[in-house]
Amino acid sequence: MPKKEITFSAGDVLFKQGDPCTSVYTIVSGKAELFYEINGKARVLGRKGEDDLLGANSVLEGAYDTAARAVTDLTVTVQTADEYIEQLQRSGELSPSAGAPAKVSASFDGGDDDDDFSFSFGGDDEEEEEKPARRSGRPPRSAVPRRGRSTAVTRTDMAEDEEDEPAPVKGKSSALVHVEKPKPAAAPVVLKPVVLPAEIKKSPIREWLREGADETPSFGAVVLLASIAGDDDGSVRDDIFRTLRQIPNMQVTVVDKAVADSDVRRGAMQVRAWLEQHTADAGLYAVLDNAGRVLEFHTVRPVSGNESAPFSAGTRFFLPVRMSDEQKTLLKIFTVCALTPTRLEHEQLLRLFVPSLIGEVAAYASKPMVGLTPEEQAVNLTAFANVLSWISFMTPEENRQNQAAALYEQALTLLPAHAPEYVFVNRQVGLLRQLEGERRDSVEAFKVAEETFRKGLAAVSEKYQPAAFADLNLRIGNVRQKIALQTGDGEDFSAAMTAYRDALKVLKPSGDAERWADTVNGLARTMQLFSSYSTKTTLLKKAVELYEKELSVLDRDEHPMLFGRACNNLASALFLLSDREGGKPDLLRRAVEVFSDALRIYDRAGARRMADVADSNLKRAERALARTEKELEKNKNWLDDILNDGGETDADADTNTDAPAEEPLTFERIAVFEELDDE
Repeated sequence: MPKKEITFSAGDVLFKQGDPCTSVYTIVSGKAELFYEINGKARVLGRKGEDDLLGANSVLEGAYDTAARAVTDLTVTVQTADEYIEQLQRSGELSPSAGAPAKVSASFDGGDDDDDFSFSFGGDDEEEEEKPARRSGRPPRSAVPRRGRSTAVTRTDMAEDEEDEPAPVKGKSSALVHVEKPKPAAAPVVLKPVVLPAEIKKSPIREWLREGADETPSFGAVVLLASIAGDDDGSVRDDIFRTLRQIPNMQVTVVDKAVADSDVRRGAMQVRAWLEQHTADAGLYAVLDNAGRVLEFHTVRPVSGNESAPFSAGTRFFLPVRMSDEQKTLLKIFTVCALTPTRLEHEQLLRLFVPSLIGEVAAYASKPMVGLTPEEQAVNLTAFANVLSWISFMTPEENRQNQAAALYEQALTLLPAHAPEYVFVNRQVGLLRQLEGERRDSVEAFKVAEETFRKGLAAVSEKYQPAAFADLNLRIGNVRQKIALQTGDGEDFSAAMTAYRDALKVLKPSGDAERWADTVNGLARTMQLFSSYSTKTTLLKKAVELYEKELSVLDRDEHPMLFGRACNNLASALFLLSDREGGKPDLLRRAVEVFSDALRIYDRAGARRMADVADSNLKRAERALARTEKELEKNKNWLDDILNDGGETDADADTNTDAPAEEPLTFERIAVFEELDDE
């Protein structure tokens, strides 16, 4: 009986995700794509072309697990689900057990079926084996979803039923169908990586990614895995590949060249070149130690101006060559977290996949691993603490920040000062101590934070590590400023200003405008606060100059929050300076103008809390200006005042009797914003 042909126009939906699976479609001509939805957004899995099947993977499940739509004008033939199952049974594709597939792919770990855990992508060995079957008219093996193991049928069992079994009736289906002869056990299929050349010369990138497949590669996170020097037979690399392939919605590609350079920065540059050539989202390479016992892994991201703070260090970790289940889970976690979440796929991996894995190995990862040196243990603790910090930011309900803090402090006791992670971990622990000080309003906690920052600073070279040098001095200045506010000690104010000045020795607005602005603002604010302890205005005037300098450099559209902060703090300094110099109206008018600018910026940015502060400051400045202008108007006829001995007229006395008394405004009533990026 000829199959029924149906034609669809481009954009037509053949079936939707979750609909009952009643039909299987074979493409005669045209293109279709499979997709599913996450949070209302369509996620395309891949495209299908001539002779490909649509809906076959869902036959035994009873409902379509994806949706399908025509990309071009599409002609298909249609089979009912029952007809398709009968066809599989007649061809031997189904085992005698109830609807179980006859062939199951080899597991990655020697026992568990991997396909329950990962998506299939174009370009694998399985896909290459399917093509001849399609051309011969035989349904492809992957057309049936491989979920669970088939029930083994022995030759003896079949001999008893072989002669009594009636032939199947055409048009009817049965849950249990016996075949004429048992099929021999299929040899296990070991998934091997498709190895790409390290350097792309002539062939375009699309052809390399599509090698061995007729359909467009699935769109998802791509991790580039480099070969390993000394791994002559590729067994270690293949084991890593199989482990990473278990991560859903992530494609793993292998390049046929190892990173042999011991310099981490040069190694990262080499991997970044491959990332660009192969359009991958992250790179992973490993180095065998001299004894061949431990792999030192390095995760590399493409160059980006938006590096996430938790991952500015801790990009290496150590695992043994022969990994346990817990260590393979750590490999998956560290690899996924190396993906900067710039796309929906990356965010979904972090939000949905990583927390469940963390629950499996949190206890294991929080204690020293057997067979690793103290430094290697500390590096792993740092990497896992980074993961916990990042997940706490992405999914606050996980509440892993306290656990991350404990791991950072544990790592700090094991790290030598020469380790690349040493400075970073000191900075993280110092920030945690600073937060504790703010929470408890404790000078002691602030002093511990400062001491921790200084330990990191002692291991930094101003010449060769200017960014770390500036950042730690900025942190020391911030903590010293908070101590000075508690003690009122001039030495504390002086120490804060010295730290800010040291940071500004290496910071330039052209290099890091945000960090430079934070430092200038911190220095100006310290001068402004210190000036409140003296009648002199030298420091206050210098603070005004610094705020003005900050505003001249910042772009209000590119850095609206920093610009608004500078406006608010400049206006507060002008307000205080006016008060110190006898209520000069020009300074108050400038303060009102700048407060207004800050309010407009915060309103436009939707920063409600800061807008409220700026609005309150503006109203106070406007009242002070109104009172000053009223006094000027009142005293403009100074000659009359002199003739009257400066006395007050009866009319003035009556007016002043009825007027409500206003409190004199002081600087403390004007809110001054601190650094905006406390972590």
